[in-house]
Amino acid sequence: MTRAIRSELLKIRTTNTWWLMGLGMVLFTGLALLINGLNAHFELQPQTIDDDAPAEIREEMIREENERYSEVHSAAGIAKIAANMYTSGQFFGVLFIMILGGLIVTNEYFHQTATATFLTIPHRTKVIVAKLFAAVVLGFGGWLLTTVINLATTAAVFNYEHISMSLDRWDVHRTILLNLAAFAVWAILGVALGTLIRSQIGTVVTGCVVYLIGLAAAEVVFGLVHAYLIKEDWVITAEVIVPSIASMIMVTPGEMYPHAAPQWVGAAVLIGYALVAGVIGTLITRRRDIS
Repeated sequence: MTRAIRSELLKIRTTNTWWLMGLGMVLFTGLALLINGLNAHFELQPQTIDDDAPAEIREEMIREENERYSEVHSAAGIAKIAANMYTSGQFFGVLFIMILGGLIVTNEYFHQTATATFLTIPHRTKVIVAKLFAAVVLGFGGWLLTTVINLATTAAVFNYEHISMSLDRWDVHRTILLNLAAFAVWAILGVALGTLIRSQIGTVVTGCVVYLIGLAAAEVVFGLVHAYLIKEDWVITAEVIVPSIASMIMVTPGEMYPHAAPQWVGAAVLIGYALVAGVIGTLITRRRDIS
């Protein structure tokens, strides 16, 4: 199995795909850090109160601003900002990892090496398991790359803001580890998608559509259902069944938005998708004609 996994990783390393995806992750992580860093800076600053407002309204505004400022600068508030900074770039990072996972499978058919692979390792289940492990290794690499960038950048930003990095808090550690789980799970989903479609272009396009357009469609559909049909909070909570939303909830300390599911629910949903997809992909590969 070790040799099979090393073989799968070698197939990726001998193409230009891995470093192009890596470059994409670096660029989008940098963009996310810029946005999150600016948001953190403005959130940490005291807000200006309108001096021309009536006395009663102005007093209320001052009270609310003092409460907001105290909450943001509390240990929990800073930890929330830190966790958000440490997971910057996850949204597009897992998309790139999913595509890489799909290409681990589809490259075999595109370059017509699938037959040789299955002749060399006649047990198809072993081949798919090796590809799944290789995809998880790639997911770990993507997580490590983005996390190192996030930690270094956040250290500079927080030093400028004179606040703690909150690396001594479990909720921050949990968010970083759940981010790792998200990268691993999306890699597995990519492999499963590749076994279903087998076309490079089809896998990439389908993955992007499901991830990006599926997210927007879910927000619209669940929002409309909640607004006009079932005006219950659980409708909004149920959005977690959409993989891309579950992925974001996993790395969001506290609630991502009102009535969002807890982090552990997002993790459970995404891991469930990965297990089901991995089993389906393995069964299909065992039964399908390879040539």
